[in-house]
Amino acid sequence: MQDSKTMRPLAGELLLAAWEDGASEHDLRRALTMLATALPDTGREQLGALPIAERNRLLLRLHELTFGPLIRVFGPCSTCRAHFEFAVSAAEMTARVAGQSPADHVTWREEGRQYRLRAVTTDDLLATLGVPEASVAQDLLLARCLEVSPADSRRAASPAVLQRFEQLNAASELSCSIHCPGCSSRELLDLDMARFLWMEVGSAARRLLGEIHQLASAYGWSERAIAEMSAGRRGAYLELSA
Repeated sequence: MQDSKTMRPLAGELLLAAWEDGASEHDLRRALTMLATALPDTGREQLGALPIAERNRLLLRLHELTFGPLIRVFGPCSTCRAHFEFAVSAAEMTARVAGQSPADHVTWREEGRQYRLRAVTTDDLLATLGVPEASVAQDLLLARCLEVSPADSRRAASPAVLQRFEQLNAASELSCSIHCPGCSSRELLDLDMARFLWMEVGSAARRLLGEIHQLASAYGWSERAIAEMSAGRRGAYLELSA
């Protein structure tokens, strides 16, 4: 488990650095970039090796520190296509992840063989990005997470292994259930925490750049000086310069 007590919110220069570094990256790498920026004493290699459930817990904590306790969720209804928007509690989602997370690995014996299966990590998912066929990617993912002794590739996808794989990684999938305000149908939405947090980071970074442009034009201050101001102080100067 990583210690989130030393986590820094993505604000000012840190916000711009995370946004700039992650702009050209895949969503999976953006998750590591945001966390590495917020946790300066933790390397990307260490973050990439975390189980997805633990990575999501850290992303939820980072969202809470940076943007507050509520996560805005929006999307179209699959039945009537009406657009909806609502908020979920980051603390409640964190508690759900903690409650669902088993150990980071399981071991058992079956038919004279020793099995060790660990939870999927970001590095595992990154290793499957270039694999075009879903079934081949799934086999690769399982092969990275499973050790069998004595080795036997035929046992890798046995029903017992697949069942434990699903149980071990159940907490890595965040979802929330809502009723569509348009047609009252029930929607089960996947909550990709890395993608949601990145969207908020991008929006906040562009907003900050706009404020920097306005204040630099009005007062001639440097980007760093403006970015390092508190949001309240920048807001006061923006009112004065209007």
